[in-house]
Amino acid sequence: MNPVKQIELADGVVFNSISDERFKTMKLLTNIFLPLSEETASVNALLCYVMVRCCKKYPDMIKMSRKLGSLYGAEVNGSVSKMGDMQCLKIDIGGLSDRYAIDNENISAELSSLLCEVLFNPKVENGEFDEKDMLQEKRQILDMIDSDFNDKRVYAAQRLNEIMCADEVYGIKWCGTKEQLEAVTPKALYEAWRNMLKNAHFEITFVGESNPDNAAEVIKNSFKEIKRTPVDLSTDVVYTVFEEKNVTEEMEVAQSKLEIGFRTACAEPEPETVATRLMAVILGGTASSKLFNNVREKKSLCYYCMARYQRLKGLMIIESGVETANIEAAKEAILAEVEDMKKGNISDFEINSAKLAIINSTLGVTDTVTGLSSWYSSQVMDASVDTPEEACKKVEAVTKEDIVKAANKLMLDTIFVLKAGE
Repeated sequence: MNPVKQIELADGVVFNSISDERFKTMKLLTNIFLPLSEETASVNALLCYVMVRCCKKYPDMIKMSRKLGSLYGAEVNGSVSKMGDMQCLKIDIGGLSDRYAIDNENISAELSSLLCEVLFNPKVENGEFDEKDMLQEKRQILDMIDSDFNDKRVYAAQRLNEIMCADEVYGIKWCGTKEQLEAVTPKALYEAWRNMLKNAHFEITFVGESNPDNAAEVIKNSFKEIKRTPVDLSTDVVYTVFEEKNVTEEMEVAQSKLEIGFRTACAEPEPETVATRLMAVILGGTASSKLFNNVREKKSLCYYCMARYQRLKGLMIIESGVETANIEAAKEAILAEVEDMKKGNISDFEINSAKLAIINSTLGVTDTVTGLSSWYSSQVMDASVDTPEEACKKVEAVTKEDIVKAANKLMLDTIFVLKAGE
């Protein structure tokens, strides 16, 4: 039986609740989905971080911190990511469960009200956000962009994504570009906020043993006066490779990076995504994988070598750090392992080890309120919402034939090399 109770609070506003008495804390996670675009990526990302900083009722970080402290050390956090072709603004608030509060305080209602203050009553005057708050958060994101550039492993992965998906929305970075971010004004931030309330798809997940009705009612009332036309959650998937791309950049780095991108011809909501994920883990997802054992350990061609599957876009990315002299040898060895899987050269040990790794990781999400809330909210674009136990059964049911079939759908799309220059 699926423990998730789902109700629609308004048009495009879905409230999911998971009751679990094991936890002494509760969490409200709000996923706000907007179409990813070059024009809005930067302003939307900045909006998320400015909103969680403070609000009209608690207009600076000191007052906000005092309020959170009065709620037994509650926390409000924001983050931004991509989910397929959608930009996802995440705002979560967490704190103590009601039964542990002194004098029967209704902490869940307080936290829900505070979340609504952050979402619906930001610090706005004359149709503009506070410029000082905006500039401080803008600097934080610019620092994140610089940090990504300085981490060459992250930079190489981003460059592969940009090259591989140059003609797709997915090629846009989660926060846009530095130039677009620097150009955002307090007025533009206000317009982005108004657009969010009217057009975003809201997926709100409540986890804890407190009564979720309190939170649902507070949030429902906040949406009553808003006329909404929510966006559709959709992602375009490319099923064909028209031309293989090879791009090399030289940079003064100590270690070259080799990134290889494949189209898998399989993405949500197709049921074969389970087998495709397992195939990627067997190839390069664990210490018992083919890439780790054969390319890294036996042939000593790289410092690290791993594969990851993006199930919403149907992409499989292989990342590797290599010596410059070993770039070609490592590339040939990696592609040889892929071809080996297509021929069905997969042992029972490799399959069972990969299944066990996925199952252990999946069951681990049930240990925390954060894990549970993230687990269910991540399935908003899937064909069905599975419990961790149901997801594990699907993994266990995958056969070797399913894995080989998934491997044979792989199409090499892009090879990017960040080469250590002299």
